[in-house]
Amino acid sequence: MRDKKDAALLGGLLVPTMAAALAAAMLSLQACALTCNATPDKLAHLRRDMSYAETAQVMGCPGSVVTRYGPDTGDYASVEWNGPGTLFERTRIDFLNGKLLSYITESRGAL
Repeated sequence: MRDKKDAALLGGLLVPTMAAALAAAMLSLQACALTCNATPDKLAHLRRDMSYAETAQVMGCPGSVVTRYGPDTGDYASVEWNGPGTLFERTRIDFLNGKLLSYITESRGAL
C-alpha cells in the first residue's frame, strides 16, 4: 500500500513541477524572441569582416543557419534573423571564411 501512496504523492508533485518548468522555458523562449530580432540599431552596428561570434553578439542570439554549412566552417554560409519590423520580414547575413560578407533585409516569401 505504501508504494501506491508514494507513487500518488510523487505524481502529485511531479506534474506541477513539470508544468512550472515548461512555463519557465516558454517564457525564456518568448524573451529570446523579443530580443533576437534584427533592428535598425543592430544592423547599423554590423561591420564587414566581423566574426560570426561578434555578429551574434550584436544581433542578440545566434540566428538560424539556412545553408548547408555554418559560419564557423570557413565555407560560404547564410544565417537568418527575424525582422526588422515584423515576422514577415527577415534579415539574412552572409559569411565567407567565418567573416561577415554582406546582409540583406527582405520580405518573407519574396520572389
